[in-house]
Amino acid sequence: MLSLKSENKILIGIVAVFISVASFILLGFTGLRTILGIAVFFFWPFYMIFNNLNLREDEKIIFSFFAGITFLPSLVYWIGFVVPFRIGIIVVFAVLLAAAYALSKISKKKNI
Repeated sequence: MLSLKSENKILIGIVAVFISVASFILLGFTGLRTILGIAVFFFWPFYMIFNNLNLREDEKIIFSFFAGITFLPSLVYWIGFVVPFRIGIIVVFAVLLAAAYALSKISKKKNI
């Protein structure tokens, strides 16, 4: 599996801090919460899923961003017919994290 060089990790961290600070300065605490919410709910679960696949780092980031924008709202919308939407968000988030965990366990078994 490919890994990031330490320079790239530092650059990604600097960009993330810059975006967070800029959103806080321009939009206040609400903007910062929005950016962090997008990163956590839209980006992170799909990044964890794609992290178990044999993809380059830039592919994981782009695919997880667009998969999060596409699939998360759709899944929450359909789950929202059965349960309230706030609970649907939590359910979909938990299912995606469980899928990422299960995929990591399966991929580790295949590598051993």
